[in-house]
Amino acid sequence: MIETYLQSIQKEAKAYVATATITPLPLDGYVSYLETGNRLVFETAYFARRRQLAILALAYMTTHEQETKKLLEQVIWEICNEYTWALPAHLPVEKNLFKQSSVWWIDLFAAETAQTLAEIMELMGAEFTLLTQNRIREEIDQRLFQPFEEKHWEWEEKKNNWSGVIGGCIGMTALSLLEKNSVRQGAILQKVDHSLQSYLKGFALDGACEEGVGYWSYGFGYYLYFAEKLADMLGDETYLNLPKVKEIAAFPYYVVRKNQQALPFSDYNFTELPSGLLSFCHQVFQVPIPDVVKVNEIDFDHCYRFAQLYRNLIWTEKTEVERPTIMHYFSDVEWGIFESEAQDLFFAAKGGHNEESHNHIDLGHFIFGTPNELFLTDLGAGEYTKDYFDEEKRYQYLVNNASGHSLPIINDCCQQAGAVAATATKFIDTPKGKRFSLDLTKTYEPSANLKQFQRSLVLIPEESTLELRDYFRMKKAGNKIIESFVTTYPVERNGQTVSIKGRQTCELIFGEEVKKIDCLKKMYHDHEGNTCQATLIQTTYTISMEAEVVVKMKLVH
Repeated sequence: MIETYLQSIQKEAKAYVATATITPLPLDGYVSYLETGNRLVFETAYFARRRQLAILALAYMTTHEQETKKLLEQVIWEICNEYTWALPAHLPVEKNLFKQSSVWWIDLFAAETAQTLAEIMELMGAEFTLLTQNRIREEIDQRLFQPFEEKHWEWEEKKNNWSGVIGGCIGMTALSLLEKNSVRQGAILQKVDHSLQSYLKGFALDGACEEGVGYWSYGFGYYLYFAEKLADMLGDETYLNLPKVKEIAAFPYYVVRKNQQALPFSDYNFTELPSGLLSFCHQVFQVPIPDVVKVNEIDFDHCYRFAQLYRNLIWTEKTEVERPTIMHYFSDVEWGIFESEAQDLFFAAKGGHNEESHNHIDLGHFIFGTPNELFLTDLGAGEYTKDYFDEEKRYQYLVNNASGHSLPIINDCCQQAGAVAATATKFIDTPKGKRFSLDLTKTYEPSANLKQFQRSLVLIPEESTLELRDYFRMKKAGNKIIESFVTTYPVERNGQTVSIKGRQTCELIFGEEVKKIDCLKKMYHDHEGNTCQATLIQTTYTISMEAEVVVKMKLVH
């Protein structure tokens, strides 16, 4: 298993040595972001260079070939020459120009770059020229340590992956480069603690990551990489033993399906979880994990983070955990999940609030299908652009707004973003089936004319059936409700039934009171920038003061 991984690293390193070409970072990438908000022009080149760095370092660490070392040092030198280690999307901008502070700006990737160079120095730096060694230390001091020491950064307060990743990176860098137990190392580690405590505040006792499992592996990964390094070097196991950490470590087991795809809530993009990180969670915390059958391929992470590539090499252990039928409720984020391999069935629904990190307007949204085919789904993350993270424009994107989720439009009003939340959310086993229910009354604006809106989803595994019941009480008569269901599969309509076609079929069966059924094609960009198509299956209801809408969904095997 490890041998195959090493062979692929050595093969890629030899290809780099043969061409002896270092990926340039284009000026056009910076300009393109300022002018259009496009991130991919710059980031494609940036991560290609980080790929060279990680592969050459891992190859030299395991082979000690001099040609590899020579090119590795040159790549390091070019990285030390970069205008900034941060991405354009994260830099301070004034009058459509990057501010002077951009040179030493600390973002996720500046911190990752410093951590990578520091750990490479720790592992093999003594074999580099003194000039290279000194340059690495100087650049990390100027670009990371000093800026961190001299000001309080906004991300130190963030309760999301930023505080975990950057805090973990700075902590690891201090452990790798600074004198053990020195005053400066101690002061930096003490300041790092604030970031890591902020990160943990983003989790409740259920251990769920509301940003999704991809961001779990990112933020919690760097948290644990630092925690393990601190325990190993200074004998301090504090961060491994804090409350919630074991629960957070167990999160992937419940949200990663048997096919290794995960529950696609929030800004989810298919992310193969790091084999080393999963193995560490299983070994240290004794929690169940998704199966680890091999070390991740080199290209599993398009950012080529050395910290996890290296730990995949030294931590991965083959682990296959028996996976019975799962019914799990994360009571704090209000996610209900059911998966049965034996019954070939998958269901999930969510409550929560609409001020989450990487928020989508999705309270009451649900997913239904098999572990391999989600017929009613969540579109996950869109392409990251400048506007995507602008709160004034974020919800213009289909993947983020309410219309991109299986939620009703009530009197032309969609669910709101912001400080609104579901109430009375439950996921329980009943004689009639697995019932997820919640009250969504307060998630719509007053002009929706709602007195009450309750949603109930009853899963009957033995019949491969999901029954939706939406109960509405209105403030006045003459109301229009449009129920909407989101799929990425082809659809066919036959009378009051709409069939969603994959390898299997999911039938949506509507009552005779439904006079209008529309299947609307919508285009969107996925996280990689690819143009994709979704279909919104919409049914229109006219109601007076009170009504219950019932829709039956059935898998046809």
